[in-house]
Amino acid sequence: MSIGRNDSCPCGSGKKYKKCHGALDHVAVVTPEIARATALKAIDVQLNDRIMRFARMFYGPDWLSNVLRSEDLLDEEGPSDASVPIFTPWLQYFKVNAGGLTVAEEWCFQEGTRISPDERLLLNAYRSAWMSIWEVTEVQPGIGSRLRDVLTRQECFIHDIRSSFTLRKFDALLAIILTCNGVSFFGGAHAQPLPPRFTEVVTHEARRWCRVRTRPVSFKKLRDPDMQLALLSLWNDVADDMLHQPMPVMQNTDGDPFVVTTDDFALIARSEEIARTLASVPGVQEPERDGATRVFVVTKHGNSTHPSWDNTIIGRLVLSDTRLTVETNSTRRADALRSVLETQLQGLVRFRMRKEENTAHLMAEAQASVASGEPRVETPLPAEAEAELRKFRERHMRNWIDDSIPALGGHTPREAARLSRVRPKLEMLLKELDRGEAALPEGQRIDLRWLREALGLP
Repeated sequence: MSIGRNDSCPCGSGKKYKKCHGALDHVAVVTPEIARATALKAIDVQLNDRIMRFARMFYGPDWLSNVLRSEDLLDEEGPSDASVPIFTPWLQYFKVNAGGLTVAEEWCFQEGTRISPDERLLLNAYRSAWMSIWEVTEVQPGIGSRLRDVLTRQECFIHDIRSSFTLRKFDALLAIILTCNGVSFFGGAHAQPLPPRFTEVVTHEARRWCRVRTRPVSFKKLRDPDMQLALLSLWNDVADDMLHQPMPVMQNTDGDPFVVTTDDFALIARSEEIARTLASVPGVQEPERDGATRVFVVTKHGNSTHPSWDNTIIGRLVLSDTRLTVETNSTRRADALRSVLETQLQGLVRFRMRKEENTAHLMAEAQASVASGEPRVETPLPAEAEAELRKFRERHMRNWIDDSIPALGGHTPREAARLSRVRPKLEMLLKELDRGEAALPEGQRIDLRWLREALGLP
């Protein structure tokens, strides 16, 4: 029986098929490394289930809740869903019990010779592993990702198909990496990756705990169960802060609060006469036809935020046979444009009503869309429009390098690259720019590699 993309995945994960094993449908070639990593991960999942059943029998049915309570991880809902994929292996392979052994070691004594070669391979891999902050340096969709441990500076390639369709370059994961005979895969990973800005918070605190400023952190410290638990708790807190941060205060380039404002005018005269009058209003550009309507763009000379801009779009006029609609992105621009139009079009139109939508409303709609899990349907831009957009953004970035940036303490990127105390903030900002670029449709992306060269950064 065929499975629909939006049906529940038959593996029992609770996710839609397209978000789970449906990702495998995109893999053209399954390499021996992918096959081996997938097989070992399946054995790992089964092994974890067996160890958890053993723990409930050996330590009692209340064992898990007792551990959660003793580690201050028990609240009304237990550990967060996002932390379970890494908390479970930590509990089995790293937390030492009163007898001086981990749960996995206790299980090994019970099983003895019944442990298969691959299971023993996995148990040894966990003994050599550590929990750390891994940054994505490369993604190969359908194959896996290259990761770099920001604390130990170790690098590895993870053969994991599912995450290769969701991770982005410069995402960071709190993860335990297993390596078996040269093949690496996730032993456990927190389900919530962090972008560079929030990763820096965790990294700085972890280095402070390890009393290391710049040199690599030792594996021994990162294998310590208390350090791992502290890292997990900190990651949960930072991820929670990120997901519940207050709505951003958005402004247009004039510094006005961002409010999508629509003024509606009824026509008293014929639309042709109004179109001729609009064409004579200062700042109103030649109209473009959109079916039965005419669309006028209103601009003003220069830009108060970006000196390199020749002009600024301040509004959009949509003229039909019965209505004139004025669209702006702030109340101040709307008031100014309404005043001009009522003077220039006196006796030709009549103001009817105003509609305003602030950023809180727009952000709430966007969050509801993301929460629904449904893919966004976006109309692709024409090739000519994409080319013009790329040119505009490239010009902007060429000027950005010499602009005063608040996130850099008012320094320009060129100045920040020469200041050791500001350079880490610049590195973080460049990573955020790269992540943002990767999220755009391919036709709208610009190449930012020149930026590092111009700044003298590796």
